[in-house]
Amino acid sequence: MQIVDQFLTQYGNSLEEGYDWAKEFGFTEDDDDIQKSAEGAFYALFKAIKNIDSMDNSNEKLLGLDGTPFYIPSTAFGSQLSNFFHFPNLAIALEEDFLDAQRGSTDNRKGWKVSEVSQPTGSSFDDARMTLTQVKTALESGTVIFNNIGAHIPKLAGPTLASTDALSLPGALNMYVTKRGMRTSAPPHTDRQDVLVVQMEGAKRWRVFRPPTDGNVNPTADPFARGKGDDSLPLHTLLEGKEGRLGTELLMDVITREGDILFIPAGFPHTTDTVEETEDTADYDTSIHLTFNIDTHVWNLNNLSVRNTAIRRSGKTDTLAPPKLFNEEVTNLYVGKVNQLPNNMRSQLIDALPLKFLDMSPNDNSDIVKNIEELSSMVNEATGDSTDISSDSLQEAVEQIHSYGSSILDIHRDMYLAAVEEGRLRKAEAAMTAHMKDSSKKVTMTPEKMQRLSLFRVRPFFEHIDTKKKELEQWCLSGSVAVDSSSTTGASGKAQTLDVDWQFTAPLKVGDQVEADLGGAFFEAKIAQIVGDSYNVVFFDGDKDTLDRSQIKLLTPPSADSDEIDTTGLTKKEIKKLRKKMEKKKNKK
Repeated sequence: MQIVDQFLTQYGNSLEEGYDWAKEFGFTEDDDDIQKSAEGAFYALFKAIKNIDSMDNSNEKLLGLDGTPFYIPSTAFGSQLSNFFHFPNLAIALEEDFLDAQRGSTDNRKGWKVSEVSQPTGSSFDDARMTLTQVKTALESGTVIFNNIGAHIPKLAGPTLASTDALSLPGALNMYVTKRGMRTSAPPHTDRQDVLVVQMEGAKRWRVFRPPTDGNVNPTADPFARGKGDDSLPLHTLLEGKEGRLGTELLMDVITREGDILFIPAGFPHTTDTVEETEDTADYDTSIHLTFNIDTHVWNLNNLSVRNTAIRRSGKTDTLAPPKLFNEEVTNLYVGKVNQLPNNMRSQLIDALPLKFLDMSPNDNSDIVKNIEELSSMVNEATGDSTDISSDSLQEAVEQIHSYGSSILDIHRDMYLAAVEEGRLRKAEAAMTAHMKDSSKKVTMTPEKMQRLSLFRVRPFFEHIDTKKKELEQWCLSGSVAVDSSSTTGASGKAQTLDVDWQFTAPLKVGDQVEADLGGAFFEAKIAQIVGDSYNVVFFDGDKDTLDRSQIKLLTPPSADSDEIDTTGLTKKEIKKLRKKMEKKKNKK
């Protein structure tokens, strides 16, 4: 495969740069040991991806719905990536920090759902921490998922920083832990991110499919979140027939082992298991792999987001944007009419901006503007829409997205650097007190150490990210009348004062658009159900979680309108039925 040859060539060409980067950041001090740097090798992996994305003569596209998945065994990379992070490293991290994790479902006939691993055993700080025993218990019934773990575990912050710097892109790292013998460790699903998987321990089987094609695309489903939440993507629909019921095709069926890598473009359905049919990997108990996320779509760095940003900034209506439900302020751009476009046009429109985008000067983007302008004209022709988007509007939107993306990149870099420094501090402290340690005693978590835990260290960075997201949203809507965040108006027209912390204290209803805590970061989500004092939320990518009120941020002040419907405890179908009934009643007046 040409893409594999290109990758290996670019990886080899990038190793020296990766080792220099590793030395600059202090991951190795001795020139003789520079080639033993795993961080330098990780850097070269992502530099290779970026270089391929920048090549004009590549016959195979790498990222997105038209991308190319590939697998390369560890023998092509040497030993730097093997033995980097194993289960004992996780046990140490659980002892040293305050981590969070979720357990994934294992039914390949239903959407992938998650539940909490940690169950507090008391009211004290130590009682609230997730334990190794809880992780091992969860492994008996599903994969344990550590989201955004590169910001939390110092040893994994180095590789995450390497990916961020090599790609010049705000990225994240997730870790997946599965016991051997799971027939389904992840049901079929798609992701919003292009991902590079690096197997750390044990083995895992991967089946990767081509995305649904023309006539098989579900317009009501997010192509980047198929098989998640309430969306169904059963395995048999991907396998049935020569090309599958959905027009899919099995592209890869491989087993990754220690040090192997696998690349899966965004939107490509895939499923995993740890059932081995060979004897050469029978000596492992746990499979661990790292998933590095290339987060272009998460941070608005794609053609569709730029187009939508320009339209909203101009005060016009985006013909592709799905209708807002209830009082939503944010819509999912990947659901609705965009999925009814011809397949080639749709994939180009959803395509990510070049990975070199944030390296470019904000004004050096005429090719990007021209491309989005042409795509917008094609959309108008396909939909019969007459919305005109000027070159100046697109240029302005691209510059704003560039500024926003650069800020998000800087925040991510600082967050990973903070984790790296914390790791070095812990190492220095351990060396200083090594002679006083009693191996029979549990490590004491002092108040000073508690304040340095990732639980507290990471949150300020994501609060900063949240501010930048709001600034972009305000820029898009700058022509609209601003809403006073301290009051709201009811049916009587009288302003009603809100609590200063209304975003975290005001009552929530089913259907409310919110931002919810996902691994220390707040991301777009929707209230799906309210059970007592807990709230079931569905995140932007289809993942679900149950949170308390303090972990959920309401985006708009609650309405005091007497016509507002109380949807507490209602299902989605019941809400829809009630809405139709209320609408009919309103039209009769």
